[in-house]
Amino acid sequence: MGEPRMTALTIQWVALGLCVVGAAVRIPGLRKRHGRTIFAALVLLTVAVALSIEPIYLAVDGFLGGANIANLLLRLMLYAVFLLLGIRMAAAFDSNLARRLVVGPVGVTILALVVAATLYFFVTSELSGSSTALRDFGDQDTVQHYAAAGRLYPGYVAACLVIPAVAAVLDHEARTIHRVASAFLACSFSIVVVFVLLRLTPVNLMAWDIVLPFSAIVLTVVGLCLIWLSHTLGRRRTRQANKLV
Repeated sequence: MGEPRMTALTIQWVALGLCVVGAAVRIPGLRKRHGRTIFAALVLLTVAVALSIEPIYLAVDGFLGGANIANLLLRLMLYAVFLLLGIRMAAAFDSNLARRLVVGPVGVTILALVVAATLYFFVTSELSGSSTALRDFGDQDTVQHYAAAGRLYPGYVAACLVIPAVAAVLDHEARTIHRVASAFLACSFSIVVVFVLLRLTPVNLMAWDIVLPFSAIVLTVVGLCLIWLSHTLGRRRTRQANKLV
């Protein structure tokens, strides 16, 4: 196994670990109904990342019948993750435009079309035998279209959030930790957009085909954890101030 392959595998496990931690730190807040949407997104993202790792994928897909149903579930989970992130991040960045683009008529239509295309290309592909990321079936046109459809919705939502995230970074009235969190998220969304655009070209990304999207996941989870920390500190200060009144 070459160094690029090892790097890609390492970042997959790092992303999985961070997703688990990111979801775990939000569990206490669920009792007070804090951060339920992001918690759900992180749980789904954790499962999706786990299914991208070969030993886990092969075990799960084998249990499901060895027809790569696990890959389809991974795709649908990612759509749900980006939908939930789009809603919450638009609110966090106070961007009505981003919210309309994600959950308005255009966003809903794009999501519906992408889901329909994903299901169609999956059903029309010959996928007998488990294969992580469907690598063994990459010569099929339907599999290539399936993969392209799978990148479209995440790329769209990320594109909707890049500018609001950058604006939050530049907001000098916001808390420093919020601006740092926004910087991580802005980098993450930018990487997703760049990755989607690169996959439209004939460029062979090699190990970067894994490094780029998983780097985006790492940055996203770190950004979400910092936002959680910012809100937690804010609520704590508010309680302390109320006690002094």
